Amino acid sequence: MEVRLSDAVQREVELAIRAKASQSLVVDVYATAQEIQREHDVGDVELDAIAATVVRLAAQCGCAVELDHTGGHHSG
Repeated sequence: MEVRLSDAVQREVELAIRAKASQSLVVDVYATAQEIQREHDVGDVELDAIAATVVRLAAQCGCAVELDHTGGHHSG
């Protein structure tokens, strides 16, 4: 089941991706998702849902994605 992010959060994801795309052609998906989760008080949205949006928008911007899921994330 896909969780729909609010329009405000989707805009924040898009802004973050565009900023990162201007600096690098590779986006660290989970690090970016964690940043957005912390900075925009969306703790009720699963990290994977945010990450899916990051991947989609990064692809639209022509960025490669890095899927390192180990960086500081707890293990279930």
